[in-house]
Amino acid sequence: MNATATAVAAPAPPASLPWLGIVAVLIGAVATTLTSRLTSIGLADVRGAIGAGFDEGAWIPTAFSAAQMMIGPLAIFLGRAFSPRRVLLAGCVVYGLAEFLIPFAPDLHIMIALQVLAGLGSGTFIPLTASFILLSLPRALWPWGLAAYAMNIILGLNVASSLEGWYVEHVTWHWIFWQNTLVAAPLFVLYWFGLRRLPIDREYLRGGDFRGMFVGASGFTLVFIALDQGDRLDWFSSTLVVTLLALGLIALGLFLLHESTLETPSVDFGLLVRRNVFVLIVLVLATRFLVTSSNTLVANYLIQVRGLRPLEVGTALLWVALPQLVIAPTVAWLLNRIDARFAIGTGLTIATAGFLLGTGITSQWAEGNFSVALLLQAVGETLELTAVIYFFGHHVGPADGITFGAIIQTARLFGGELGTSVLIMFTRKAEQWHSNLIGQHVFTGDPATMERIAAYARAVGSTAQGSGDAEARGASLLAAAIRAQAYTLSILDGFLLASCVGVLGVGLVLLLREPPVIATPAAVPPLPAAK
Repeated sequence: MNATATAVAAPAPPASLPWLGIVAVLIGAVATTLTSRLTSIGLADVRGAIGAGFDEGAWIPTAFSAAQMMIGPLAIFLGRAFSPRRVLLAGCVVYGLAEFLIPFAPDLHIMIALQVLAGLGSGTFIPLTASFILLSLPRALWPWGLAAYAMNIILGLNVASSLEGWYVEHVTWHWIFWQNTLVAAPLFVLYWFGLRRLPIDREYLRGGDFRGMFVGASGFTLVFIALDQGDRLDWFSSTLVVTLLALGLIALGLFLLHESTLETPSVDFGLLVRRNVFVLIVLVLATRFLVTSSNTLVANYLIQVRGLRPLEVGTALLWVALPQLVIAPTVAWLLNRIDARFAIGTGLTIATAGFLLGTGITSQWAEGNFSVALLLQAVGETLELTAVIYFFGHHVGPADGITFGAIIQTARLFGGELGTSVLIMFTRKAEQWHSNLIGQHVFTGDPATMERIAAYARAVGSTAQGSGDAEARGASLLAAAIRAQAYTLSILDGFLLASCVGVLGVGLVLLLREPPVIATPAAVPPLPAAK
């Protein structure tokens, strides 16, 4: 929104219990991320429970994430009209009830519908709470709120494997969803007491651009679904993927055209050309890619090569999750004392070092071999994600709150989805390439090949019936070893790719300059200690 809207956009003074707002941000961020990740990790168990096939079941996590994408921009509009408190309270109720009912779904269609409702409810948490941090907390508390946000995105992604494995092995898969109902209850209380009661802005409700935001949200959602399902449906070979991409891009074009014709657009695109802002958006996307890489590459290797269960995979990922409880407060303390740009660059450097350590991977690595690399990635990613959003916050005024929330939500979801899509496609192609190269040196009749098959046959000879069975099993073991080696090398390439993204991120940090002077007044006066 432009400066003429400042009078109506300026927030009320901060709530008397601002720490409740920070705790609400913490729980809202972890609930949103954890729900999405748990559904993906536990997908096989959920599919089996309702009798859904692989292709049908693939829509279960997509329904949740796409609904979050859809409601994000609309939540900004609704929060502006009805107040963040009302929207977040309603979101908590919808989210909690939907997650409670999902295990009782009689078929796939009902489950997907409930997943959509859960996504719509939880999708209000991130955009409105991100705006809350910058517009309702004193500047001295910004780092603490943003550190809570960053910590719980990383915490939620990496603790999900342990939780899902424990639920399935010791309780029931139903708790993959029921735990979110338990989370929604305290979140409701925190929003009730931690956010200000503001009147409904009926003037904005009548004159606001809901239709434009709906078209824009629809466009982002269609593109998101195409990205999420693209690898499974073979991208441009699929009519559905091409159609979704085309409709999404058309809707986004119409949204941009529509917003450009309004005197006071809901989203101020002038913010995008403000000094540093475009570079900061790219850095948010890069950081989200690195966070996704930490979680995805290690988990996929341990499952595909080492054959571990989710609970066992979670043991390794706890090296990223648990240190967040110490790293995040430390980062918040540092950001009040050092230049945020230095923190961003330092975080990227530390995370890149962790990914480079991962390039030493072999097919013999187990969970413990990743400990140091994952710990470095945990420290670097929390530092860089918190610092980049903190520095971003110094580029917006109170009239930019709507735009800021929309940018953060879109970058968060798209960054994660792009990271997942790129990593899956990249590692799949790399595995095929390495498998082909290895296969060129393994062929029938080659002495080394026959010697390896014979060694495998002797190893399993005592459990095989006849020499033919032993040789066949030896050949199968050789094929499995080739697949494991090819997959390991593809994971190594994934670590290299993440390292390159980290190096490019450091280069982008060098382009950052001092934040511009904001024409609108500060959102709130700084605390005396911050002067």
